[in-house]
Amino acid sequence: MDNTNTPMNQSQTQTKTITWRKIRLGAITALVVLWIVFLLQNTEQTQVSFLWLTFTTSRILLLLGTLFVGAALGAFLTYRFCARGKKSKTMPPQYS
Repeated sequence: MDNTNTPMNQSQTQTKTITWRKIRLGAITALVVLWIVFLLQNTEQTQVSFLWLTFTTSRILLLLGTLFVGAALGAFLTYRFCARGKKSKTMPPQYS
């Protein structure tokens, strides 16, 4: 006899899910707070040289720019790999 769909098991599963969501939310909140503290401690001006460009900017802007470029590149590459994975999966023939 399989008791996987009993109300007690569903309640336990739901409680575990809610607990993990709270832990994940707490971890993300802690990381965001630490990231904000890190940014606020790095507000002084710095000189940046890239290829033939040389400019002075705040470190906070440099760090935020790096974060956004990395996030955009990561999202784009993830999308490309997922789209490629879906194309390579062949569907079985449909029988009518």
